[in-house]
Amino acid sequence: MRRKCHGPKRNYCAPDGKIAALLVDVDGTISVCERYFNEAKDRFAFFMKTIGFKPADATRMIAEAELAHVKTHGFERDGLGKAMVEAYTRLCKSKGVRSNRHFMGICEDIGRSPFFREPELFPNAAAVLGRAHHNFMMFAVSIGNREAQKFKVRQAGLDAVFDDLIISSQDNKAELVAELIEDLNIDPRFSAHIGNSRRSDGACLQHTNFIYLPMEPGWAFDKAELPKDTGFQVFECANWREAEEQAINRLVRRRRAALDAAGADSSTSESADESEDKE
Repeated sequence: MRRKCHGPKRNYCAPDGKIAALLVDVDGTISVCERYFNEAKDRFAFFMKTIGFKPADATRMIAEAELAHVKTHGFERDGLGKAMVEAYTRLCKSKGVRSNRHFMGICEDIGRSPFFREPELFPNAAAVLGRAHHNFMMFAVSIGNREAQKFKVRQAGLDAVFDDLIISSQDNKAELVAELIEDLNIDPRFSAHIGNSRRSDGACLQHTNFIYLPMEPGWAFDKAELPKDTGFQVFECANWREAEEQAINRLVRRRRAALDAAGADSSTSESADESEDKE
């Protein structure tokens, strides 16, 4: 029995009883993210300056502490705040001064500031995703804190667009995408993952098409080569309009052509069977 994949306003059916899906990163792809974190780091550097440390040293220390924390603990909501406390205590040790618990609390507050802010969507993101909802099963696939990501999607008015949210604190998008494709019988030929990171999002090219949409540059350590010879296509787009016109719409057309061809093959086969029965 085939599962229902179409209705009055949606049709994400693919050949052979499979479905077509769009898997979409949130931070830096749908909504602004990096600017909020950069603003928090600038505030941290300014605060360190007011209590006697060099801003350049503070910036270097927070970069090192943040990377170390992500490698050890993943992408936690309180990760930046903890990294700022670590950077502050290291600065204190380097100068031979005692750390102040009140100052530690300020560091934690600065580190929490990027989360749960009113989401700012990139131009045309909501409109394009809303139209794609008619032709694909839709999933938000993102790294970060689950509550924070759910808040962003809900506050941005996109909770009705996505069929599900797949969120992980670990850097394992490619693994999550592979599991989703297997579990839901998704046809990767007519589906795609959309993201701004050549490293974490680009790794999904191993399992389906990749729409590279660098609305933000991403992490400083986010540089990587895309997987080679996967059999899937990379669509490089500058904005959401291009993503729709040069990638999403093309996938829809290809799927419809494949469905039409499958229907023709089925009709030809049935006609041949009927001729044999008559003989």
